[in-house]
Amino acid sequence: MKITGVEIVPINQEHKGRLIFSSGPTPAPGEFIIVRIKTDEGIEGVGSAYSFPSAPLLASGCSREGAMHLMKDLATVIIGQDPMRLSYILELMEKAISGWFTENWYILSNFDHALYDLKGKILDLPVYELLGGLVRDSIPLEHIQSFLPTPEEVAEEAKKFIDAGYKSVKVHVNNDSQNAKARVKAVRKAIGDSVPLAIDMGMAYTAPDAARLLEYLDGEYRLNFAEQPLHPYDISGMQSLSAKTKVPLTADHAGMSLTQAHEYMKLNVFDNFHCLLTRIGGIRRAVKFCDMMDTARLNYQICNQGNSIAGAAAAHVAASRGDRGGRYLDELGLYLYLHGTVDTKSIRNDIVKEQAAVIEKGVLYAPKGPGLGVELDEEMLKNYAAPGLSVITVK
Repeated sequence: MKITGVEIVPINQEHKGRLIFSSGPTPAPGEFIIVRIKTDEGIEGVGSAYSFPSAPLLASGCSREGAMHLMKDLATVIIGQDPMRLSYILELMEKAISGWFTENWYILSNFDHALYDLKGKILDLPVYELLGGLVRDSIPLEHIQSFLPTPEEVAEEAKKFIDAGYKSVKVHVNNDSQNAKARVKAVRKAIGDSVPLAIDMGMAYTAPDAARLLEYLDGEYRLNFAEQPLHPYDISGMQSLSAKTKVPLTADHAGMSLTQAHEYMKLNVFDNFHCLLTRIGGIRRAVKFCDMMDTARLNYQICNQGNSIAGAAAAHVAASRGDRGGRYLDELGLYLYLHGTVDTKSIRNDIVKEQAAVIEKGVLYAPKGPGLGVELDEEMLKNYAAPGLSVITVK
């Protein structure tokens, strides 16, 4: 069997829920790319990952059109290859791009997901079987709380997800410490004292300011952990903060690649690492990321962002990993913001005919196969076609 063609398909699928990041604040864009990898035996692999803004903002560092042009060149690397040689192909692709630019890992994720989907379909196996087999058939989830305009709105949405069965909450805050205090106070009051509550500080603080805020918030409202308080290049600041605070610290932008995570891991300033699949480079690199953390006996949380295809990819990785226990739950429901729902049964008019993994009452259940377990809905794909952009075909 040989790979005979690649289609790079731009779609616009706007978020029905309000997914807003505190750095900005910036709403998540709805401009996605679908990769379809075709073979000479008629079997097709489908992949998608992070959404791309029309101009460089927060997400990937490059526009969708720029990403599509790079993907066109990358697609030529895999034409004629045997899809069963998955690691070999992905190594070829990694060598064809520069790993120093983070946006390239976002781009690679699209191909990675499609190649895993393709191999799983060839073997008639779920992707998690390619990763060592099923370890967990049900996974309790943490909810990532959007940076909504007011503390009251944040609290209302947090309570909605906790009432829906999610086990913990992480709240986005920005560099306004008084606003951060108001948000955490409102959420703690809404969800009660027993629900674990964390904050994502969005790289917004200096070490002294972060230390003061964390001491206050932990004393008043009990923090489960704090994510990325400082800019990832502020290494001395992170060392200082780690020595001053009792609040466990989580790396996000300080672990945007395997290399970056490895360097921070050696510094021993983070208790936990955020494994965002679509940003790290896809399934293969995420497995390496998690193995590295397991070897170092560090915690990690598996997270997705994007659409239902990206959600399926992260679900397969999470289902193939053990329960690490403790305070850190996987964050596998972020793509539900695209649909404005708290579960998968409420999703309507999606690009896939059926959701690969079920999320119900704050628990994700292992996805079904073969491959990622997704089948494109061709009519919905046409409905979401991006105006002014054409499908790129590489043969």
